Amino acid sequence: MGTAYTIRCKHCGARFNHSTDGGFGFLPHCIGCGDGRGYVETQVAIRCPACHRRLNATSEEFNEQVEVTYSWD
Repeated sequence: MGTAYTIRCKHCGARFNHSTDGGFGFLPHCIGCGDGRGYVETQVAIRCPACHRRLNATSEEFNEQVEVTYSWD
């Protein structure tokens, strides 16, 4: 299972795609839980490729910047 996001950086406005894989024995993504946005890992930084600022210091900050979410099994 994995998740792909289209993100617009709140710092510089850059728009890019980011994907994660729910495997490797780590915490699984919880698609459809809560507000439907799922689990977002905050221990490993997701950085904007344009300005290199961290986008996921908190899951709330990350979710504010997500424009589109796709998930697959």
